[in-house]
Amino acid sequence: MPEGEAAGPGTLPQGAGPSEGELTSPVKAETGAAQGMLLPGEEDPAWGEVPLHLRQKLRVLAHQLVTPVRGALKAKKQRRVLSAVRAAQRMRMTGAHWLLLLTTEREAFGRSDNARAGAFYAVLEQILAEHLPPAQDQEEAPAAPEETGTG
Repeated sequence: MPEGEAAGPGTLPQGAGPSEGELTSPVKAETGAAQGMLLPGEEDPAWGEVPLHLRQKLRVLAHQLVTPVRGALKAKKQRRVLSAVRAAQRMRMTGAHWLLLLTTEREAFGRSDNARAGAFYAVLEQILAEHLPPAQDQEEAPAAPEETGTG
């Protein structure tokens, strides 16, 4: 992306792609529900620990949002977002899906008066508020002491 160009919907910050060493490092969200937050990397185990009741709530709303696919999600440029919503519908989310959904602008899911899109986005915000602990930047966080066995 050229310098000075704004990130599009669901875009992670420059350098936040899945390159070696960045898969588990925290990612700063520039857009979406997580804007300004530091999120766990794609391969972080925290994504697999989202409580079942929140994943089920997201599943129901994802189903309502894409059955049938309407509005903004029909656009070709939203293919990746639609795929992530369908992954939520199937409860087969990866860290990449979570990152994409949490960094996608609200309008990508539907117009501002779309109740289904609003409800889906609200659950994403709830997941951020209730589940995800703030990721600590590995450079700033003190190293946790390793436990060593004696004998």
